[in-house]
Amino acid sequence: MQAPTGPFHLQTPEQVIPQPIEVLPQTEAETLRTALAPTTWALRGQRNRAFVLATGEGHLDIGDTTLAIPAPGVLWLPASRSARLTLSAGTRGATLTVSELALGRAVPSGPVGRQVREALFHPIVGARLTPAAARDLIGLAEAVGAELRGGLPGAQEAARHHLVLFLISLWRISSPQPMRVQSAPRAIVRNFLHLVELHLSDHWSVGDYAQFLSVSRARLTSAVKRVTGRTPLQLIHERLSSEAETLLSESNLQVSEIADTLGFKDAGYFNRFFKRETGRRPGDVRRAGPRKARPHGTFAEWP
Repeated sequence: MQAPTGPFHLQTPEQVIPQPIEVLPQTEAETLRTALAPTTWALRGQRNRAFVLATGEGHLDIGDTTLAIPAPGVLWLPASRSARLTLSAGTRGATLTVSELALGRAVPSGPVGRQVREALFHPIVGARLTPAAARDLIGLAEAVGAELRGGLPGAQEAARHHLVLFLISLWRISSPQPMRVQSAPRAIVRNFLHLVELHLSDHWSVGDYAQFLSVSRARLTSAVKRVTGRTPLQLIHERLSSEAETLLSESNLQVSEIADTLGFKDAGYFNRFFKRETGRRPGDVRRAGPRKARPHGTFAEWP
């Protein structure tokens, strides 16, 4: 074996520089400044989207429905909800795009986190803000974007904390407030319907809803009947039967699985409830196949 010539150097493995963990994949945030003409986005529902407007205005087209977006105001569109957003010329604010994985990592655990997740599963459209609240939300969104672009040590975690504050702020905007502050009948009904969407499968009693809203059961019943012409229990049962009909006609779930999904103790109880409310058996709906879409499948546009 030929002896090595020249200086002998011991080769060591190249130093491996650890790459930062991507805590918030597919997440972007930036300042929003539209041009001197209206700007339109096709929101395809692949990620969660938020738009905070400080000035200007816009409108959101979801199917055949057009909803106004005022300023100062906020729009939250969950993933899986496709829409078309148009903002007027000169609109100012911030936009935030969050993947489902990033959202799951950012939302805190515990009871508050559960409520945040439930609230953000639904769109927030046309919610008005005070100028100060809009500035705060815009600042949080811009802080998320600055951290993600800056790449400083701990940037992903810092961005996550700013995102947590942003999401909690959205939850506070969307969640019903105690009626000590806002007790008009229409406000009570709106908050009640929002709670029904969140707790449909929990089978809350009318008293549970009244207690959460800090009003008496009689006050809640009176407000709901005045605005909708029906009792709270009738609306709860209508929403449950509507959701059951959707699952029966448009999913492959067994009747027992649908009963469990909707919070019923057993399939027999679910069958009796559905027959009483609709006049049909679950099997009849399943054999009939997909139904025609209804204009008000949820309470989203009520009252």
